[in-house]
Amino acid sequence: MASCNFYQAEKKDKDEILDLLQKFKDDLIDLNYPDIDKDKVRNFLNVILKRGKVVCIKNLDTDKLIGICMFTKSTYWWSVQETMIIHLIYIIPEFRNFKLMNQLLESVKQVSDNNPILLSITSKLEADKLFEKLGFENMGSNWRLK
Repeated sequence: MASCNFYQAEKKDKDEILDLLQKFKDDLIDLNYPDIDKDKVRNFLNVILKRGKVVCIKNLDTDKLIGICMFTKSTYWWSVQETMIIHLIYIIPEFRNFKLMNQLLESVKQVSDNNPILLSITSKLEADKLFEKLGFENMGSNWRLK
């Protein structure tokens, strides 16, 4: 197993993050999602870096980014109750394991102030058992009309 470093991203990390997000998009090729607009992604990253957090995992053996979690604090649309929204959690396939996923989730828990943490899966990832093991409760599904 590779030696990894977890760190909070800064603006200087945007290009490397963009490269990793392209790998994420490439993994979703079978889902017929639209191409990445790099300017839009850069703007989105700026917003997340201002209003939320981006936690990165770097493989110290290769000095390459292998995972990321982007999240922000928000509220339910019907309540003032705060919640943490995970916008993206991704680890490149050859490094995916429970330990790294759990460590990314712990980075969200550390700043959640015991508020609920919400994660929406839109990539056809069938990992219900993994998310249950991580402590998530299935609250429904995402649906897309073709």
